[in-house]
Amino acid sequence: MNSSNLATTIQGIPKTELHLHIEGSFEPELMFEIAKRNNIYLDYDSIESLKKAYKFNNLQEFLDIY
Repeated sequence: MNSSNLATTIQGIPKTELHLHIEGSFEPELMFEIAKRNNIYLDYDSIESLKKAYKFNNLQEFLDIY
């Protein structure tokens, strides 16, 4: 395969992004499910109260949850 064919082949291959921030995908429902499964106490009494805490005003508030 010459370099021209290789470039065409590579351009035609489907691509996906493999980079994922876990905090961006760690929804309150999943957090409660994992905490329950592992007998971990959360500072929030419900999914709704945790969702309210997800309204961050600054980086520190964001980091405090995680």
